[in-house]
Amino acid sequence: MKRKLLLSTLTSLLLLGTTVLNAQTDKKELVQKEAQAQIKNHKQAPKEIVMGLQNTYKAMTALQQNKKEDAIKLLEEANKSFDVALKADPSLKLIPIDERLQAYAFMGSSKVIEDRLKLAVQLLKAHETQDASDILLPLKDELDITTVSIPMNLYPVSTKKALEALKKDDIKGAAAALNAAMTSLVTFRVVIPTPILAAQDLIAEASKLDKTKKEDATKLLDAAKEELKRAELLGYTSKHAEDYKALNDDIEKIQKEIKGENKVEKLYETLKNEFLTSLKHIHISKAKMSTPEETAEKKVNAYENEEAQKALKVKAKFNEDSKADEAKTIK
Repeated sequence: MKRKLLLSTLTSLLLLGTTVLNAQTDKKELVQKEAQAQIKNHKQAPKEIVMGLQNTYKAMTALQQNKKEDAIKLLEEANKSFDVALKADPSLKLIPIDERLQAYAFMGSSKVIEDRLKLAVQLLKAHETQDASDILLPLKDELDITTVSIPMNLYPVSTKKALEALKKDDIKGAAAALNAAMTSLVTFRVVIPTPILAAQDLIAEASKLDKTKKEDATKLLDAAKEELKRAELLGYTSKHAEDYKALNDDIEKIQKEIKGENKVEKLYETLKNEFLTSLKHIHISKAKMSTPEETAEKKVNAYENEEAQKALKVKAKFNEDSKADEAKTIK
């Protein structure tokens, strides 16, 4: 009973407590800057593809409302739009159609994060699963970018199939084809850890300081190491990962050099390049090892295999009927 009471008290304290890291960098500004860069890099889909998608969604709604003729007109318009886009650029494959950004912030220091993790373990051992969840859920400090893309070598095939089915009064077939079109859309998520952005910014700031400001540079580099520690504890990288170790080692090299001859220009440059090439962008998706292109390719292959299987069944039935007709003729 005492153990339960103690855990409940600790849980309340950690949930209510707010320990903020005093780093010389504005994380909100960093996240906004990164978000703006992502938005700037986002390429707009051709207007024909957007119109085609909109008409497909409208056709699905019309079908649900038993407005068959409206659905046919909308699908005809959608297919025309897709045909125009593909005629203009036959190489179109995976085209981003929607991008959403969501920022999460946890300002606790590495010590606060460690305490939360230890308490969560204790709570789980005591089967206090819900309290453990309350402790762990806020441990996110990141910018999430979710992109939805349309596979142009697959989606229009399904909308054409839906139109053909509707013209044959096959409502179920049309609905199934439209559902196949919707499920062919590829969703990919990129997570950019804020502590990595903060560490990178702190190192850049330290590199700009005059060499006489040794103490200020050391403090900035200590703050960068703290951010890397937070990134590790929040699960964005591992303390055993080569990239993480290399970054920490290089920060320590610079700190030693600052105390010595202070020839740090090349060391700073190396460190900044390491950030750009290794830890800045960490990709997380449902299919952990798949890129959007690979995911789309799998869907295309699955569709083609399904169609091939159907063709084989039709061929087998045709051969069977031919043999039956041949047997009747011989008799």
